[in-house]
Amino acid sequence: MWEKIKGYFQNKLTQHREKKARLAAVKPNLEQLNPPLTRKEYRLTGRGKYELDPQTRKLTPFGLTTRLKHKLNIAILVLCVLIVLTYVILIFF
Repeated sequence: MWEKIKGYFQNKLTQHREKKARLAAVKPNLEQLNPPLTRKEYRLTGRGKYELDPQTRKLTPFGLTTRLKHKLNIAILVLCVLIVLTYVILIFF
């Protein structure tokens, strides 16, 4: 019985190795593809919103400017809400 179990797992292992070898032969090299964004690059580009240079894989000057404008707009909005909230608290309480 143990020989059957051992043979079964050896058969599975050889099938797995053959499958990996077939996939490795079919897959093209990374130089031929434009690789997808890594997690770091995806976060850097704001989930793909900001322009990324395909060669250097860094933000372009336009992408940097757009990201900075977006962050500054959010900061201004938060400050305005805090100012209004402060006035409301001081007037009514």
